[in-house]
Amino acid sequence: MIPTYQDADIILKLYDQFESERMRAAKAWFRTELAGEPLQPESFWRQFPRGSEGFQSFVTLYGFFEMVGVLHKNGLVHPDLLFDMWYVNGFFDPMYPIIASWRAEGDIHIAENFERLARAELEWIRKHKGAEHVPQVSYANQE
Repeated sequence: MIPTYQDADIILKLYDQFESERMRAAKAWFRTELAGEPLQPESFWRQFPRGSEGFQSFVTLYGFFEMVGVLHKNGLVHPDLLFDMWYVNGFFDPMYPIIASWRAEGDIHIAENFERLARAELEWIRKHKGAEHVPQVSYANQE
């Protein structure tokens, strides 16, 4: 299905949110704390306990992609525009160990739409760019 002007409008609105001051701060934190060598969950929870600024940055990022995942799951955001715009796995993969540890504490629904979105992106890459372009991700064998 070819994207519509309404699809483009939704992406532009999401982009405005992605570039908000709050998200800019969360992305800067992410680049510093998680994008390189990811923290092990134990280290993350020790450095960024619930209520800390780092934890809030983590929640801001996962919350944005969780929202986008809900829109995607319900067919309200065009996947071609979405996955051409953002590399979702660039965020999800480093965040996954922390999300998994959070889920292990009993909150099994944390970031479920974010994960669904990341997995959909891998399939989109396979379909549109070829299997050789699908990135290797740490969570690929986790179910």
